[in-house]
Amino acid sequence: MRRLICKRICDYKSFDDEESVDGNRPSSAASAFKVPAPKTSGNPVNSARKPGSAGGPKVGGASKEGGAGAVDEDDFIKAFTDVPSVQIYSSRELEETLNKIREILSDDKHDWDQRANALKKIRSLLVAGAAQYDCFFQHLRLLDGALKLSAKDLRSQVVREACITVAHLSTVLGNKFDHGAEAIVPTLFNLVPNSAKVMATSGCAAIRFIIRHTHVPRLIPLITSNCTSKSVPVRRRSFEFLDLLLQEWQTHSLERHAAVLVETIKKGIHDADAEARVEARKTYMGLRNHFPGEAETLYNSLEPSYQKSLQTYLKSSGSVASLPQSDRSSSSSQESLNRPFSAKWSTANPSAVAGRVSAGSSKASSLPGSLQRSRSDIDVNAAAGAKAHHAAGQAVRSGRLGAGALNPGSYASLEGKGFWESGKTAKLN
Repeated sequence: MRRLICKRICDYKSFDDEESVDGNRPSSAASAFKVPAPKTSGNPVNSARKPGSAGGPKVGGASKEGGAGAVDEDDFIKAFTDVPSVQIYSSRELEETLNKIREILSDDKHDWDQRANALKKIRSLLVAGAAQYDCFFQHLRLLDGALKLSAKDLRSQVVREACITVAHLSTVLGNKFDHGAEAIVPTLFNLVPNSAKVMATSGCAAIRFIIRHTHVPRLIPLITSNCTSKSVPVRRRSFEFLDLLLQEWQTHSLERHAAVLVETIKKGIHDADAEARVEARKTYMGLRNHFPGEAETLYNSLEPSYQKSLQTYLKSSGSVASLPQSDRSSSSSQESLNRPFSAKWSTANPSAVAGRVSAGSSKASSLPGSLQRSRSDIDVNAAAGAKAHHAAGQAVRSGRLGAGALNPGSYASLEGKGFWESGKTAKLN
């Protein structure tokens, strides 16, 4: 009995080993002690990585200043022309296309992909020369609401395309995009504190393009009002935008809002946030280039500690003539008061004054033009009069006084004793 049982067990075992040779199923021993096969680099399944996994290739924008997903102005410029090509055959066709675009963008129930493509279609029309048609500007005014709605969209891709389209419109149209820029800028400022980097950086880039290419004074209050926002990132960016505005715009575009600019920069210098104060000090340099008098008044109204901080920043930035005019004039006056008393002219000895003047003028003439200085402690008129009287006195003593030696209207020289004792008569015409 035992032999029969052992034989059957051996037969079953040998049958299992024969099946394992065919590879259809593993042997019992092999299945009990599995050795994991080493992963080969050539296996495409094992080598595949997710885009966001560690060690894999970086996602576009991860190396930018704003972090992962951030976009900048270079990305915008590339996207301006990275659109499907279209051709415009007539004004009527252009109007029909713009009406369809407005219909899609005005309804947020449309698929987000369709809305993104509609925004790209606007850029395609710009590349095709839509700005040369008068009807384009009429329909552009009607697109203001649709563009604002797209910039408020919850889809980051739609927001990004909306910001790129607005920036392209400002670049191509310039000041003709004034109404659209004024309508969209408040919505773009709402994107600045967004936690999604692609939305925040897209809004900032669009504002920069508008500031550079659309110089409309009505935009200034929109920017200065955000300089006092409760959001710290908004205040920082607003002073950055204001600095860019003062660099790019002409003075005549700023004159109407000069008082608002001065007050805003003053508040920025006193801001509770350190980075906002740094950006506000940068705007002071731009303000001084446009309005030196207002900038000097602003500087004098600051407390000494804020003046010192501003002065330190101006010196570190290499600003020429960092001191305001009032400080330079006061230092010059103090220097004049500290001069020794012997340097001041005296009326007791006119000849000494005249000699000092002539010596000073000859010394100044020998110096280069850049090193010459005016002597503010000498009255030029008094010195000239003393020199004339001195010359007249010498002529009287030598007995050769003529009519030409007298100053016009002068009679004091005729009373000299030497003139009457000389026995000569001077003809007076």
